[in-house]
Amino acid sequence: MTRLANGQRPDVDAFATLVRWLGQSADAFLVGDDQEPGEEPDLVAQLVPLLRARRDLKEEDAKYLEDLISVAVRRFKADRAE
Repeated sequence: MTRLANGQRPDVDAFATLVRWLGQSADAFLVGDDQEPGEEPDLVAQLVPLLRARRDLKEEDAKYLEDLISVAVRRFKADRAE
């Protein structure tokens, strides 16, 4: 916590402990280099691990759903840009 208070990043062990304590996914705290803080993470990037973790979906089914969602997201973005 001291490292965070001083504007530094926590070490891996401290980060893992904090994530477990909060009951959140580590992905919720990671920001890509091209992402502004506070900006919504990419929807497909958030959904893919959930799809792959499903035991009731075959790998090819999860990939198919990922492709469908990707197409829909691109369409929504294009509609908003118009």
